[in-house]
Amino acid sequence: MRWYIYILLALISFGCKRSIDASKNRKIGLTNLSRVEKRIVVLEGELEKSYEKIMTNRVDTLPIQTIHLLEANYKRAFQLGLKNELSPEYLDKLQQLYLQEKKYGLSLSWTDTLLKHYPFYTQKAALLLSAATTAEIYLKDQTRMRYYYERLLREHPKLKKEVVEMVEFRLKKS
Repeated sequence: MRWYIYILLALISFGCKRSIDASKNRKIGLTNLSRVEKRIVVLEGELEKSYEKIMTNRVDTLPIQTIHLLEANYKRAFQLGLKNELSPEYLDKLQQLYLQEKKYGLSLSWTDTLLKHYPFYTQKAALLLSAATTAEIYLKDQTRMRYYYERLLREHPKLKKEVVEMVEFRLKKS
């Protein structure tokens, strides 16, 4: 199960292309944001190499210091560039890292921040599904689970039939 989570997070976290368009950011903090984004690229590369080592059984733990540095840089990039096109991706990766560290409450807090600031995030359905599952399985919080599942059904009426059936089953079961 642990390997499945690492593989899933690696694919989600690092599958997105990097395209930094600094000209769209405000002049204030532009240099700092650019530096933070460059650090993020380096740290993500280091973390990706660690995932590869785990997959080939060369190491069995992730570099926690790199993870904490990434978390800090994702937060900083979000603070500096709220209107930056990569900010939603940074917040999504941040909540995934917290989920990986079993900091479920923090993961959901950053999920809520992402949903609040970027209501049209392209990966919103997957984010809501993940949040509902986290609330249900790890936090045993039926209220939050219902909130995320109901929002998923309400805001994404064109979900696959299987997903809708699974969500409805979980809502009835709770």
